[in-house]
Amino acid sequence: MTRLCLPRNARPRPQLAESVAPVRVFDNLYFVGLPDVYSWALDTPEGIVLFDSLNNARDAEMTIVAGLRQLGLDPGRIRYVVISHEHADHFGGARYLQERFGARIVASEIAWRAMTGSAAASPAPPTRDMVVADGERLTVGGTTLTFYTTPGHTAGALSTLVPVTDGGQRHLAFLLG
Repeated sequence: MTRLCLPRNARPRPQLAESVAPVRVFDNLYFVGLPDVYSWALDTPEGIVLFDSLNNARDAEMTIVAGLRQLGLDPGRIRYVVISHEHADHFGGARYLQERFGARIVASEIAWRAMTGSAAASPAPPTRDMVVADGERLTVGGTTLTFYTTPGHTAGALSTLVPVTDGGQRHLAFLLG
């Protein structure tokens, strides 16, 4: 109640853990992140699709890359990074992943314009790459992702329907941008 009902300047800051261990959530979907921002890694036979890239290159290297290795996944298999929306804590590590692993970067048109609109942006945005629109699909390793534009949190928010398996049983996950 105090965090939500007090005036903004009187609210206590939430106490966050120092780190969060990477974890396998489904047979093919993994969590790698920080206490306040995270990335999901979808493992397919043709490579890994990441959803978001944390705050900056250091976070991407120390949390995503190290977390994938800890989970037994090879970060050299990262093929795509889907940016859920144009806030720096979600695209900040994308340029590093693009340059280090040759990952393709996927975002909505509005998100691309916002990320690349300022030459002095910090962190540096990734080089403009793939643009997806509402209802478009991307198939990687037999897994078809379906993208939906879901403005609200930001104008360029992108959500994704992701096929996952749990004990071999098929399910659909929805990653809300």
